[in-house]
Amino acid sequence: MTILPSPTSRLRSSSRFAILLAFFLPELVVFPAHSQSAQPPQLTSEQIVQRIDEAVQQRSNAIAGYTVQEQYNLYRNSDANPSAQETIKTTYTRAVGKDYTPIAQSGSALLRSAVIDHVLAGEKELNLAANREGALITSKNYEITPQPGTAEVNGLQCILVTLKPLRKSTHLFNGKMWVDASDFTIVRLEGTPSESPSVFAGQATVARDYAKVEGFAMATHAEAHSHTFLFGDTILKIDYANYKIDLDPNPKPAQ
Repeated sequence: MTILPSPTSRLRSSSRFAILLAFFLPELVVFPAHSQSAQPPQLTSEQIVQRIDEAVQQRSNAIAGYTVQEQYNLYRNSDANPSAQETIKTTYTRAVGKDYTPIAQSGSALLRSAVIDHVLAGEKELNLAANREGALITSKNYEITPQPGTAEVNGLQCILVTLKPLRKSTHLFNGKMWVDASDFTIVRLEGTPSESPSVFAGQATVARDYAKVEGFAMATHAEAHSHTFLFGDTILKIDYANYKIDLDPNPKPAQ
């Protein structure tokens, strides 16, 4: 006789699943191939890392807040149609963090509650003022190693760097980042969490694409692929649209 997990254990497992998905958010298909090209104007690895740090800090200092519409689609076991959907209006303010206003919901209420709502809760925690600095992709949180040459990603010539977290955290990840070779802003991230719940049968992968909005790199699409005992093969896709950015009139200079 097969014993099925209880509703309580299902929610507990799905909560752990959501922790993984949340680490890559705010700021994730098959990952596209990236063509290599010539090295950009010569910079040392230290100079590249310094410019990445400056770009990340400049963005953090300049943006006082923003609103964005986020569309969450959760797919299971290669289904053509999503098992759960949710549309959210997200409001971010630097002093407070993130707040969410649901716009529309459909599909499985269990999946929305167990996965999407927990992703949002994890993102909310990550963006609290006390936690935000510890999750930025800078040399304070990561060992950043530039790779030779450039790669064309999303139509931009990019420098590829590998990322190794300096500590274990569900908010940090092992992976790769492509930065625009012209201004060192983020174009794409790929990776796996540095600390994963033991519930996972296999390693999950997460990716996120960025594009310039009012001159700042903002997330446009994210995907998280995983396999779990509870849900099988699962893909969470997130699309971001209709950004409205509130700039700080007196931003601090990047250090």
